[in-house]
Amino acid sequence: MERAPELRSLVERLMRNWVVGDAAVTDLISREPGCLVIGTDSEEWWEGFNTVSALFKIQFQEMAEVEGRGLGTVDPVALMHDFSAWKEGPIAWVSARYREGGRITLVFREEGSFWRVVQWHASVGVSNEQQGRNLTTSVNDFLTTIHEEEMPKGATSSDGSVTIMFTDVEGSTSLMESLGEPQWLELLEWHDSVVNQQSRIFGGKVVKGQGDGFMLAFPATGSATACAVAIQRALSAGWAGVQVPVRIGLHRGNAKSEGGDFFGRTVVLAARIASAARGSEILVSQAVQEDLDGAFSLDEPRPLSLKGMAGTHSAFPLLWH
Repeated sequence: MERAPELRSLVERLMRNWVVGDAAVTDLISREPGCLVIGTDSEEWWEGFNTVSALFKIQFQEMAEVEGRGLGTVDPVALMHDFSAWKEGPIAWVSARYREGGRITLVFREEGSFWRVVQWHASVGVSNEQQGRNLTTSVNDFLTTIHEEEMPKGATSSDGSVTIMFTDVEGSTSLMESLGEPQWLELLEWHDSVVNQQSRIFGGKVVKGQGDGFMLAFPATGSATACAVAIQRALSAGWAGVQVPVRIGLHRGNAKSEGGDFFGRTVVLAARIASAARGSEILVSQAVQEDLDGAFSLDEPRPLSLKGMAGTHSAFPLLWH
């Protein structure tokens, strides 16, 4: 990684255009899939350039009506501090804070000779106490408590349950034969790095690797599901032009933990659901579907007869594309 001070002028232009309601701000937004803007309001989660640009134009009009002439009396650059910018290859990321409690993070992608925003998060900081939670926010507070209580090492939630995820490359043997072993091993290394990286990001634990797949454990169902989506999206680009269809299955329940591994019916059911998934598909059990409570888009349930498991089980395909 290297610092990217040249992005400061781009961010300053972006913010100044934003506060005066200048539609030219949309020229700095990526047209590529995956573009996302997140704001303070719970509804401000806008995906795709067309949605972002349309809503920006509406908000610019509304700001002008309320303020008489927009927000041009505010200079966001003068209020900005703690600016940081880094880049690696065609990707760069920026963070900054504002004296009035605001903060922004931006992810840029190099598109031709331009840097454009692929993700923009702007919000006003709210204390944990205002949300009804008294959480540690200071590193000093953390250091004074770390010696008093052992940090949890497991992947189970407070109620003792765990969300188990299995991943598996569909048709791996045929893929290995068509590529040859040297290229197959390179592809597998890339695949493994994606799964490991996303697991770390979403707070999961890699329980074990299984040749061309993994068993992962998460304390929270939402984190496990978000990780599954992130894995599929990262792998969907393929490796050196080769598509890598991965099957993912998730189930939540109680499981015996021993020696860094998990055992029991929850684990078996998660493995069976993964085996029933199609390439590039995420299947979740009914227990996961109920726990998510509509947080992710799911398709109609698919009845499954799972090897070694009595009865019929419902699995829900997750709509991640």
